[in-house]
Amino acid sequence: MNQNGNEKIVKTSENKRDTTYDWLRLIATIFVVIGHSAYLSMQTKYGGVKYTLPLDTSTLYRSSILNFIRWLSTWVYGFHMPLFFMLSGAVFALKPIGTFEQVTKSKIKRLIFPYFIYGLLFMLPVKLLGNFYTKSSFLLAAKGFLSGIDSGHLWFLPATFWVIIIFTIIEKIGKKLKVDNPYILLIISGIIQLQYSKIPFDVLLMKQGMSYIFWFALGYCFEYERKRNVQWNLKKTIIAFILLFIIEVINKKYHILNSFFLIICGSFMTYLLADICNRIFKNFSKTRIWKILIRNLFFVYIFHDPLEYIVLRIFMTNGYMSSAIGVVCYTRLKNNRYIYN
Repeated sequence: MNQNGNEKIVKTSENKRDTTYDWLRLIATIFVVIGHSAYLSMQTKYGGVKYTLPLDTSTLYRSSILNFIRWLSTWVYGFHMPLFFMLSGAVFALKPIGTFEQVTKSKIKRLIFPYFIYGLLFMLPVKLLGNFYTKSSFLLAAKGFLSGIDSGHLWFLPATFWVIIIFTIIEKIGKKLKVDNPYILLIISGIIQLQYSKIPFDVLLMKQGMSYIFWFALGYCFEYERKRNVQWNLKKTIIAFILLFIIEVINKKYHILNSFFLIICGSFMTYLLADICNRIFKNFSKTRIWKILIRNLFFVYIFHDPLEYIVLRIFMTNGYMSSAIGVVCYTRLKNNRYIYN
């Protein structure tokens, strides 16, 4: 928006970074941390934890604020993973898709290598310390991790790799057939997502990725339209956000939305929030703190979930939940495990 308040075409170039998606990454990452912060039990093939609140848990645990945080965790779980795939698709559309070889090499480096490195050297050992695995099940879990069976929160990395690889193949075939339309890609991706369970084989969470490929393609189409259309001014953006928020409040009481529209509503509301933050706090995106924060969001995702089990073990086995201070510390630790380089 210019100084006169007029709308303008959204332009993204390599020389000028569009920080709207950075804000969206930040908010989406916070949502993931919140989404992982409320559970007391989790079970996988080779491990798991199951805690119950002590009878002497402080009444503060059931306060309005903490109940809201737990509700927020449930709400976030309804759409945060499709949102991440949509965000990946939108960012993928920011610049032309390279050759298949370029895309494959880049995504192996950015997604597959971190999956194995951080999984084997951090996630599995930390989960062992958090009593998620026993000594006997740890080796089984490590073997399962190599094939994707017990991949924990890192499943998103190889799943995204396969989504990008398959999407790139579809896009390349479409170009050869002179069908260069993102909505054709969306339709094909939707068919794949509907039929992925019929794929007779699986390689390192490929089928898991195919269960989200439609959302990736939808994000790709969103960025395609964002480039071609005028940007709403701040007033329209805030009004749209408020309307979606009202729909969410009504749905909480009357359940008027199915799972598909919950994902659409929650994801678009999150994008609008990111857009509003990007405009209101535009100077913050020029600071060193912002650059450090955005650069390390990937590590927040990588490191946060295994530390859940350390926090659970410490607080649930030492009686810390009986005091108000213990409950506050528990909540803060479960929601503020940000690690920076």
